[in-house]
Amino acid sequence: MAVDPSEREAWIALASTPGVGDETFAVLLAEFGCARDTLAAVVRGDLDRWMSARRRLDGRPPMAAPAMAELRSTAIDPSARLAAIAADGLWTVTPLDVDFPVRLRDLDPPPLMVLGLGDPATLRASRSVAVVGTRRPTVAGRALAARIAARLVEAGAVVVSGLALGIDGAAHAVTVEHDGRTVAVLGAGHRSPGPRAHRLLRGGIIDAGGAIVSEHHPDTRARKGTYPRRNRIIAALGDATIVVEAPARSGARITARLALELGRLVLIAPGRPGDWATAGSLALLRETPARPLVGLDEMIEDLGYLAPTPPALEGVAQPVLEAVIGGLGPAEQAVARRLRAGPASLDALVADTGLSAGVVSSAVTLLQLRGWAHSVGPAYLAAGALAR
Repeated sequence: MAVDPSEREAWIALASTPGVGDETFAVLLAEFGCARDTLAAVVRGDLDRWMSARRRLDGRPPMAAPAMAELRSTAIDPSARLAAIAADGLWTVTPLDVDFPVRLRDLDPPPLMVLGLGDPATLRASRSVAVVGTRRPTVAGRALAARIAARLVEAGAVVVSGLALGIDGAAHAVTVEHDGRTVAVLGAGHRSPGPRAHRLLRGGIIDAGGAIVSEHHPDTRARKGTYPRRNRIIAALGDATIVVEAPARSGARITARLALELGRLVLIAPGRPGDWATAGSLALLRETPARPLVGLDEMIEDLGYLAPTPPALEGVAQPVLEAVIGGLGPAEQAVARRLRAGPASLDALVADTGLSAGVVSSAVTLLQLRGWAHSVGPAYLAAGALAR
C-alpha cells in the first residue's frame, strides 16, 4: 500500500519548517498521531492548548516562539513549503516511503526527508563507500584520493562524499572522470549547494548518473550544526568510510567516528607523525578500531569487493503483502495492519488495536527485528515489506 499522499505532503511540509528538528517532530507525531493531524491541530488551536499544558508541567514551552510562528505559517499553507521543492525540480524520499535508503534507517533517528537531484537509486546501490578528508590536502593526499576513487569505480562501488573543496572534490571528480556514480551530500539546502568552484562538477555528477542530496529544505543555509548532520548521512550511506587526510580538527574525523558507531568499516590512510595534515588520521588509528589503509588491493579485499557486483539493493524481491502479514501472530498482524494506515505512537497502537501495552510493545519489537517497523522518536512507521 502506497503511503497516503496527503500524509506524505504534510510530513515534508512539517519537516521543512524552520525550528522543527528531529526531537520536536517526534514529540509532535507522538502527541497528535501523524503529520497531517499535527498541522490540523495547529489550525484548530489544539497545539497552543497542548503547549500551555506542557509549560505548566515542565516550566518551559516545548517549542520556541519563532518556531511556533513558522509552524503556524506551515499549517495555514503547507503548499508554500512544498512549492520551493517543486520549483527546484527536486525529488523527495521520506521514512514513510518503501524506497527510503536502507542504510539511512541505521541512523537514530533517520533523516526526516532527503531531497535530491539526479538518480535516487544511487542511494540504494549494492556497493557504496564514503571517501572523506581535509579541505586543504597535500599533493600526495589529493593523488591518493584520486587513486582510491578510481579503484572503487572499477569495483562497481558508488563513491559518497561531501562536495567540499579538497579530498571530497577530488573523490567526486575522479569518479565522474572514470564514468562512475557518486553521491554528494550537502551541508545546506539545494539553493546553497557548496563551493562555486564545483559548479561544473555538480553538473557532471548528475550527468554521470549520480545524485546530489540534502536533508534540508532548499532555502536552508549552512550553519554550525548542519555539517555534522551532513557527516552522519555520509557515514550511513557508505558500507565503509575511507579517510585520506584528516587534521586534528576535521569533519572527516567526525565522519569516521560516526561510521564506527554505525558498525561500519573505517579505513585510514596513515600519515607521518608530526604532520598536521594527518594528525587526526593518526589519532583515529590510535584511539578507535579503525584499520589502516595499506594498499588499494588490500582495500578492495577489506571491503569484500573481490566477488562480482551483487544486484542493487532496490532490486531485491519482496514477498506478497498478505503472505507477509499472514505469517505473523495475531498481535503482530493487528499492529502491522495499523502501521500500514500511517504513523502511530505506542499509545495510539494500544488504543487502535485494543491490545495491552505489553502485547503491543512485544509486537512492535518483533516487527522491528524483521525490518518491518521503524521508529521516529516515540512514533512507529511501517517499513520493508509492510510499506509496499
